[in-house]
Amino acid sequence: MTHSSRVERLSTEKIGKLLWEMASQTTFSLLVYAVYSITDTYFLSVGINSLAAAGASIISPVLIALGGVATIVGVGGASVVSRALGEENAERASQTVANTYLIFWMVAITITIVGAVFIEPIVYLLGATDSIAPYAIGYGRIIFLGALTSTGFSTIIRADGNIRYSTAIWVIPVTVNLILCWLLIIVLKIGVAGAALATVTGQTVSAGMSIYFFFFRKNRSYQIKAAYFKPDKSIIGEVLMIGLPSFLKSLSASLVVIVTNNLLKLAGGDTALGVYAIVGRLYAGLNMPQTGIVQGMQPLVGFNFGQKKFGRVRETIRLSLSASVVYGLLVLGICLLIPAALISLLSKESAIIAEGQIALRLLALSYPVTGVAMITAASFQSVGRAKEALLLTLGGIILVKLPVLLLASRLFSLNGIWASEASSELILCLVSLIMLKNFQGKATAQFGFEKL
Repeated sequence: MTHSSRVERLSTEKIGKLLWEMASQTTFSLLVYAVYSITDTYFLSVGINSLAAAGASIISPVLIALGGVATIVGVGGASVVSRALGEENAERASQTVANTYLIFWMVAITITIVGAVFIEPIVYLLGATDSIAPYAIGYGRIIFLGALTSTGFSTIIRADGNIRYSTAIWVIPVTVNLILCWLLIIVLKIGVAGAALATVTGQTVSAGMSIYFFFFRKNRSYQIKAAYFKPDKSIIGEVLMIGLPSFLKSLSASLVVIVTNNLLKLAGGDTALGVYAIVGRLYAGLNMPQTGIVQGMQPLVGFNFGQKKFGRVRETIRLSLSASVVYGLLVLGICLLIPAALISLLSKESAIIAEGQIALRLLALSYPVTGVAMITAASFQSVGRAKEALLLTLGGIILVKLPVLLLASRLFSLNGIWASEASSELILCLVSLIMLKNFQGKATAQFGFEKL
């Protein structure tokens, strides 16, 4: 199949078939990453101890922030590229990719320098105790030094219609990462530095595959020339504005994790932080299919919006919401029934398993509704409605999640911290549906959208 026909499929084949194909591919990629993330936690927890796992967890806001940098240019770039290809403007797509790389490289170098110089005060700010700090410093220093390799821009590759390569750019690096984690932690016993080295090595493989795809691979929908690396203010502005909600969401999510770590340190000390390191990984891993649905639907929404096929946009959003809720109900049932079995996959410490069951059950209550806000925000991003996406993502975290977390912690201590996620996601779900209904009402009058 030629590249042009792959892209054209986005506007011709049945939405259900395309969404299943794209969401299953992206979900598979993300699940591979989730398996890595969970296995990495297992190696640290069992190969060293729960404090080592907590040390890596303390650095997770840094990884979220790095992901946010990649996301702002990746999601923003993918939205511009999808619409450019829908409008058959290959030159604009090429210029967008080149400018996307420029933005990322500049920010990543800055993050590397700041992180390497201020690593010790950073880990204490992130919530580390004196027992956990040495593990966090050893892990974090290497993660900061590898910031430049922290993305492969799989979202932009998907926008080109190349689902297989966008999957490979996840699967191959994660496989490398897993093998190195086992070798460096279990066999060579390097400790948390081994986990960090494995992570950065996997990232480097992903970055290399990305460079090959964009600059050396033949028979693509667009070709990138050296002249396109000249900064284009209009493209940079559009990419940053569209990707800004995702970046601010990642940045705000980092803030939530930092606040959570500090609240847990006060409420439960090392044990609570250890529970969060284990249960948080499980929670995030089981949530990956929700993210897969979001990433799978974005190219469909962006491309069909660019071609003014608004009925297909509406159907994509409706099917995505339905799939997200059904999956959320399924995984909630599993977490309520066998929490101890799930936690014991990652930790053999009786205190972690005992206290983690309550935490996992309370966190899992959010699964049926957590995808609604994600899909709504992604829909706004894909059609270039950055303000609505920004209001939903940034406003949701700053005005809903953080206040609910602080209030619940004050009123109910540890259980309040675990339950705050479900409470805030329910509020965001209701707000998202109202915003989506209002947008589709306006779009019906302007473009001929059908209502959900």
